[in-house]
Amino acid sequence: MNPIKRELLDLHRINHIDAEIFIDRFINKYWGKNISARIITGNSEAMKEISISKLNFYDIKFTIGNKWESTSKSFIDFII
Repeated sequence: MNPIKRELLDLHRINHIDAEIFIDRFINKYWGKNISARIITGNSEAMKEISISKLNFYDIKFTIGNKWESTSKSFIDFII
């Protein structure tokens, strides 16, 4: 069985202003390729809000964290 490939954008050590640019570039790079993607936000609520705002702008459906582990909310998964 082949593992599912997932593209990652890790926002650790990225400031909030630059995060919007990184997210735009990431989404545009993979737009329409029907791949699984993940933005790693860490525990920053501001970084989560920036990421969610961008995903909503592009009308991308997403899930926050791991549905099997309710304490893990440091990433956002989506298909683009």
